[in-house]
Amino acid sequence: MKVGARDHLIGAALCAAYVLLLVHTEGAIGMARDEGMYVEAARSYGEWLRLLHQNASTALTQNAIDHFYAVNHEHPPLMKELFALGHLAQDAWHVFPRESLSFRFAGMLSAGLLLWLIHIFGTRLYSRRAGLFAALAFALLPRPFYHAHLDAFDVPITLATTAVTYAYFRSLTQKRWAVVTGVVFGLALLTKHNSWILPGIFAVHFGWLVFVELRARRAGLPKSLSLVPYWLLSLVLLGPPIFIGGWPWLWHDTLARLHSYAAFHMHHDYYNMEYFGVNYFWPPFPSSYAWVMTLFTVPLTTLVLGLVGVGAELRRLVQSLLGLVRGALPVADDELDRTQSTVLLLGCMLAPLVIISLPSTPIFGGTKHWFPAYPMLALFAGRAFELAVPALSELLADRFSSWLALPLGALLLAPAAVETAHSHPFGLSHYTTAAGGVPGAADKGMNRQFWGFTTRSVTPFLTNALPNGGSVYICDTLYTSFQMLIEDGFLPSNIRATQDIAYADYAIVHHELHFGEVDEQIWTTYGSVKPVYVLRYDGVPIISVYENPRHKRARH
Repeated sequence: MKVGARDHLIGAALCAAYVLLLVHTEGAIGMARDEGMYVEAARSYGEWLRLLHQNASTALTQNAIDHFYAVNHEHPPLMKELFALGHLAQDAWHVFPRESLSFRFAGMLSAGLLLWLIHIFGTRLYSRRAGLFAALAFALLPRPFYHAHLDAFDVPITLATTAVTYAYFRSLTQKRWAVVTGVVFGLALLTKHNSWILPGIFAVHFGWLVFVELRARRAGLPKSLSLVPYWLLSLVLLGPPIFIGGWPWLWHDTLARLHSYAAFHMHHDYYNMEYFGVNYFWPPFPSSYAWVMTLFTVPLTTLVLGLVGVGAELRRLVQSLLGLVRGALPVADDELDRTQSTVLLLGCMLAPLVIISLPSTPIFGGTKHWFPAYPMLALFAGRAFELAVPALSELLADRFSSWLALPLGALLLAPAAVETAHSHPFGLSHYTTAAGGVPGAADKGMNRQFWGFTTRSVTPFLTNALPNGGSVYICDTLYTSFQMLIEDGFLPSNIRATQDIAYADYAIVHHELHFGEVDEQIWTTYGSVKPVYVLRYDGVPIISVYENPRHKRARH
C-alpha cells in the first residue's frame, strides 16, 4: 500500500502521544545501574561538545578526545551524545522538570519515532489498519515500555535496526533507498553492536529473493527487481566510514581500538540471571531462555496474534512458491510477494532470539537483548488483525463491517494495555498470564529485577525514616543513580549512599537470588532477620529494608 501524508500524520501523532506518556510516567522509575554509567559518560561527552564549540582545535587533539571519551568507551557514542545534548539544553534553558529527564528524553524520543516507523512499515506492507495496530501492539509491551523511559541503548537500537531493515526493504524496489540503507546502517553501528548481524540477515534474504525472482521470470512473470545488491555496496561503502567518523574515540589508534571494542563484546563479562530457580553466572546458558521469557513477558494476545500472522503469511508464501516450482503463474499479482517481505521479517524476528539462545552467549540483561525482534512480531500481529476484520465481518454477514475494526482492535489490545499499565513502575519485575503473573513467576524462580532501579519506590519510606539525614546501604543501585534521586528531589541531600552495611543507618536488599548473601550479612551485622519495611509488587517482595540497631537506639 502506498504511504502518504495522512499516514505520516498518524505516525507523528503516535510518536508525540507516546513521548508525552513516557514523560508523564518517568518520575516513578529510578535510574538503573547502566543508566548511571551513561549519565557519567553523557556528562563527559557533553563537556567535549562544549569544548568543541568553544575551541575546536583543542577539542580535536588526541589528549582531549581521550580524556572526555575514555568514559564508557566500550559502547558507541551516538546515544550518549544525544543524552548529553539533552543535559546541555537543561543547563542552558531548564527545559525539563527533572535532571534525569534531560538525560532520558532522547531515549523516549527514540521510542516515539519507533512507533511512527512501525506504523509506516506496516501500512506499506499490509494496510493502514495493520500498521496502526502493529504500532500500538508494540507500544503496549510491558518490558519495552519500561526500557523506553531510560537513557539506555536498547530501545534506540531497536529503532535503528528497524530503520535499516525498512530502508533495505525499500531499496529492493527503489535504488535511491540503497544510499539511505548505508547511512542508517552507519548510525545503527554508532548506536549499539546489535547492528552487526543485519548484513547477514539481509544476505540470506537477498539470496532467497534472487532465487524466487529468477523462478518468477522463468515462469513468465515480468522483471520486477534488480538483482544487483546496491544495498550491500552502500552498507560497505557508507556504514563503516560513518561509524568511524562519528566516534571520536576511534580517530586515533583506530585499528587497535576497533579490535578492543569488538573483543569486549565478543567476550563480554558474565553477569548473573535467575532462571527457574537457578542462578546462571557462566555458560552454558539454557537455550530455552529467550523463548520462555518471550512467552512470560509478552502479552498473550499479542503473542498469539503475531504467531497467527506468521502462519498466515507463511501459508501464502508456500502456496505462491509451490505454484512457481510447478511452473504455474499466480492468478493475481499480489499472490507472489516479489520482495519476499515475509522472509525478511521472519529473519529479523528470529535472528536475535536464535543468537541469544546459543549456549555460549552471555545472558546479562533479560529480554532487552532481543528487543529488535519485537517490531517484527508486532507487524505480524498487525497482519493478523487485518485478516481478522473481514473474517469476522463475513461471519456477521457484513452487517457491522463499517465500524467493526475499532471495537475489535480495542478488544484485542485491551489485555496488553492492562498488562502494561499494571507493570509500571516495576517493568522488569512484571510477568504475564503465561507465567502465572508476578506471583507465579516468583514461584517458578524467575528473576524479579536487576539494575537496582526499584530503590526509587522506597524513597518515601527513607525520607520519613531519616528526617535528620543519615546513610543507606544501597545494594545493587549505582552511586550515580542514587545521587540522581537527590538531584530530582525524591530524596533530601542529607541522605547519603554507602556500601558499608555496618555504617549504614538502613540497608536495602534488592530481591535477586544472588543477593541472598547480602541478607545474611545484614542479619549477622544487625542481629535481626526482621525487615522494617518490605516493598511488594502483587504480594511478591521486591526490596527489604533493615534498620541498623545503632540507629534505632539513637532514635529512642
